[in-house]
Amino acid sequence: MDEIDERIVALLEIDGRLSHRDIAQEVGLSRSAAAARIHRLLSSGEVEVRGVVHPAVIGRGALAHVGITVDGPAVEIAAQIARRDDIPFLSVTTGQYGLVAEIRAGSAHDIDKGVSELRALEAVVGIDTLTYIEVVRDVIGPVGDVQTHVDGTDLALLKALQSDGRASYVDLAGAVGLSAAGVRRRVLRLTESQVVRIGAVVRHSGRDRQPALGFGVRLGGAHPEVAQRIAAMPSVIFVARTLGRFDLVGTVRAFTARQLVELLDTIRSTPGVRAVDSWAHLQVVKETYASGLVFPDRE
Repeated sequence: MDEIDERIVALLEIDGRLSHRDIAQEVGLSRSAAAARIHRLLSSGEVEVRGVVHPAVIGRGALAHVGITVDGPAVEIAAQIARRDDIPFLSVTTGQYGLVAEIRAGSAHDIDKGVSELRALEAVVGIDTLTYIEVVRDVIGPVGDVQTHVDGTDLALLKALQSDGRASYVDLAGAVGLSAAGVRRRVLRLTESQVVRIGAVVRHSGRDRQPALGFGVRLGGAHPEVAQRIAAMPSVIFVARTLGRFDLVGTVRAFTARQLVELLDTIRSTPGVRAVDSWAHLQVVKETYASGLVFPDRE
């Protein structure tokens, strides 16, 4: 990706349904040139636009970060773990843990069951779990509490947006049996109420110009404002408050190693931060926030 591509992706991360005309105006291209770039980015598989549904809406409101120590090649055991429906993210990493995963389940009991099943795998030597207290920032999915009622038509619409976040209102209308205007009203309501976030998902594998780095922060005392400060920093794409060996865990995506160094130094110098650990995502084995997530039955 060149600099214009990166600007387009940044716009799509904020709003995955921005029109070609709006994107063209923002980046200084003609509408046709912008459309061609967007098509190339989406066709490459490096960037996808998905409607990511709030975990609580789909019955997966309990979340945890899991560090997995393995005996033998990490990629081999990763292929086995990636088949699990409760794991939307799995990466081969540097550092103490060969693999880092996220578990999304219906309850703390389900998280415990999933961790036990991972621990029982022959190649797994150890598991270290961080329970999420609160997701503060997520460039991919919605955060916060959800109060909006979701009916059957909404669920059908959410499923369609999970498959293609840039599907036209006409196509969505055909999928759910409403008019295009009716679908547009529902999409706006669902996005404004944080039921779904429609944005670009960048495959940050570590092999492109946007290396991804995970980090864990230990705080000295009670400093709830630190999470918000870190979440507002440039290039930070995920921050959660956690229970476990870290008080905060996050992910940063940058274009150069220098940017990563500067960001980590900024985090270290933030008042209230006692220590920072980090690990590089060498290969993202799985990153899907749609497939495998089954909507709960509703009356």
